[in-house]
Amino acid sequence: MRRAAAAGTLALTVLLSGCSVFQIRTEDKSAGPVRIGVQETAGPEPTGKPTEAGIPEGMEKTSVTFGDSCPVELSFALGDDWTDSTGSTDQFHVFSRGDDSVRSDIILVNCTDEYGDSAQEVVDQKRRFNFTKQDSQVLAEQTGSLAAGEFWSYQGVLGPTEILALDSQPTYAFGVQTGYKINGRLVNLSIEMRTLKDNAATEKDYEKMLPTVTIDGEKVPAPSFQ
Repeated sequence: MRRAAAAGTLALTVLLSGCSVFQIRTEDKSAGPVRIGVQETAGPEPTGKPTEAGIPEGMEKTSVTFGDSCPVELSFALGDDWTDSTGSTDQFHVFSRGDDSVRSDIILVNCTDEYGDSAQEVVDQKRRFNFTKQDSQVLAEQTGSLAAGEFWSYQGVLGPTEILALDSQPTYAFGVQTGYKINGRLVNLSIEMRTLKDNAATEKDYEKMLPTVTIDGEKVPAPSFQ
């Protein structure tokens, strides 16, 4: 009953407040501080050997699809204590854990159209704009190619002034951003995992979950976590 109530509250908050509830950055076109160590090009060499992992004990493979407009499947490992919010849509899926809609652990899975010149340009933009403040830091990252695009996987800490931070507090962030080609269209296919920095248990869960991300059955390499 508590889980159902929490999901209902989260969905209602989405409807009333829109994207700001989850502090989703659609795109920052204006100039802003560039995060330390991130370049506007394809970036540095991958951070160590990709982590290898199957589905961790206590989790199950969860698959997300995005409707006819984005016919691709993204899968990852997830525990049964997570709620798939009723506020999700075809192209935007929200998973949460916890009763506080502001401070709960959250996973966002998204597929949106992009209008850049290449898949690499999409990835480069995400690398520039996801960690913009001086108190944010990328701890580990990996970039590379997929069968139908390019990817950036990362582990980082969002500073309290970062728009993506939870409850304006230091926030662990794990995720994958891609520039992906589907039927001649260019899309941004992404998964973002966030938890408050003082939540060591969820941080460890994310370290297990990120290496399980696949896109149409192709595993996305994860960085070597710090």
